[in-house]
Amino acid sequence: MSSIGGAFDIARWSMYSSQLAIQITAHNIANANTVGYSRQSLRVEANNPITTGPGQIGTGVRAAEVMRSYDAFINEQVSQKTSEYFFWNAKRTAMEEIETIFNETNGFGINAQMGEFWNAWSDLANHPEGIPEREALLAKTDNLIQHVQDIDYNLRFYQMHLDSGIRGSVGHINTLIEQIADLNKSISSVEIDGLINANDLRDRRELLLEQLSEYLDISYYEEENSGQIMVYILGGTPLVLGKDAYELSIERNLSTGFSDILWIDSSGRTVNITNKLKGGKISGWIDVRDRDIPSYLEMLNTLSRELVWQVNSLHAEGVGLAPVTSMVGTVSISQASDDLGADFLFSSRYQPGGNFEIVVYNQTGAVADTYVITPAGDTVQDLIDAVNSVSGGEISASLSGGTSGYFQIQASGDFSFAIKKVPESQSNNSLALLGVNTFFSWSEQTGSMMEDITRTMDVNASLKGNPHLISAGYLDSEGRVAPGQNEVARAIFSLQDKVIPDMGGSGTDTTLSTFYSAFIGKVGVDVTNAVQNEKYNDSLLAQYSRRKESITGVNLDDEMAELLKFQHLYQAAAKMISIADEMMQTLLSIK
Repeated sequence: MSSIGGAFDIARWSMYSSQLAIQITAHNIANANTVGYSRQSLRVEANNPITTGPGQIGTGVRAAEVMRSYDAFINEQVSQKTSEYFFWNAKRTAMEEIETIFNETNGFGINAQMGEFWNAWSDLANHPEGIPEREALLAKTDNLIQHVQDIDYNLRFYQMHLDSGIRGSVGHINTLIEQIADLNKSISSVEIDGLINANDLRDRRELLLEQLSEYLDISYYEEENSGQIMVYILGGTPLVLGKDAYELSIERNLSTGFSDILWIDSSGRTVNITNKLKGGKISGWIDVRDRDIPSYLEMLNTLSRELVWQVNSLHAEGVGLAPVTSMVGTVSISQASDDLGADFLFSSRYQPGGNFEIVVYNQTGAVADTYVITPAGDTVQDLIDAVNSVSGGEISASLSGGTSGYFQIQASGDFSFAIKKVPESQSNNSLALLGVNTFFSWSEQTGSMMEDITRTMDVNASLKGNPHLISAGYLDSEGRVAPGQNEVARAIFSLQDKVIPDMGGSGTDTTLSTFYSAFIGKVGVDVTNAVQNEKYNDSLLAQYSRRKESITGVNLDDEMAELLKFQHLYQAAAKMISIADEMMQTLLSIK
């Protein structure tokens, strides 16, 4: 009922609500720089009025609820844009590192090394009998090979670095998932709808969701009754369902050697989600690790493989400065029945029915015999039989280990020999694919999968030990070694301008130099694409972040104004109590 006591109560409740509002304002000011904090405010409402004779009379104010500034749509947009930004941020960082690995900007890249390689062959063509030119060729070839292999190694090492980052991030993701589930539990146990809000706990949960979206493209919604967040990836695969957390795990992929990401359901069943992830750092790292770097390694391998073949196919049927007494291939053969047209790295270059010549010299250096080698079939044994069946005993072919090993041709007694291309005839390319009399060597064993020639390519060890063996030209028309012959060196020098049909199965007719330039161009385009997409998504994220900050952020000027307002309100309520007290004293003093 209306009374002086009622005035006391109104003032008391007003002071109480003002005191709460001042405390909340102080909380806002204290957390103005706290990451993830949302501004809080006190919702007040009028107390129930009292009905009296003149009509209803109010009974003051009631502090109803502490609320946080929040916009569900904006927060979801920030989460989504965070995932997209960090995907491109991860890709940009990785691609710039890869661009540094190729290092084509300072004149020391593969392009420059290939130029030196071609020039060394040009120098040899100009002086085919010169030993300094041969030694310079070997040195510049070593530089080129080392540079190519360094890039291959660094790309693979960076792949492992990305894989390590992925493994470490999965553990951090699981921690975030568990914390979100724990906060769900705490929030639902604290909150009473319309009365008590777990504002600080909700802020912590929002911050965890934002941190999680840095790694994964997540979607989530809040269950209205419980206030718990349900978090999903891949459009419906749960990470958090209320109080339950669904963790991710790591498993080594036996095929690639890298880590696969597995989702674990409540029964312990695992699902490989590695290639299904979109958005976030992990997806960016996986994209570079499993798509970009392998494509670069394959293009580098294509360049190496084509360079090795094009040079070796010319070199294998050429001759150095003198005949030899033996030639040994560099390809390890498992058995004599291995098929030249199917079981070797360069089997696709084998020409059935083709041939080559072996010219045999006696001890005086004169031509003793010339044998045309035309295998009756396509196996290594057929090639061995073709040499042994036509030879008069001056030379013989075999495998170094008897039934396996390296293909070799040996001269007997004081005889020597040289390889010659049959005029107006198609070579079968058997010597080049077996590594016999080749300029480059590589590690290959039939029966084992040959993945990458880049890592094992080298200059043939026999040439390093004896530069005289480098083939600069062919035998002359009479089968003699002519030191001035330079057809091989000129042909290899011309390879830089030779258009190779369907180079490395790429579907493109191009030269070696143009192929590498296009390769580097692709890397540059990928870097630019990552940079531009990162900037674009950073701009979008910044816009939504500013909108979120305008809603949830603490403005100190506004808070100071609020503080003054509630201070005056508190003082007014206190004045009301003072007046009511004087009224009460006046009433009590009446006699």
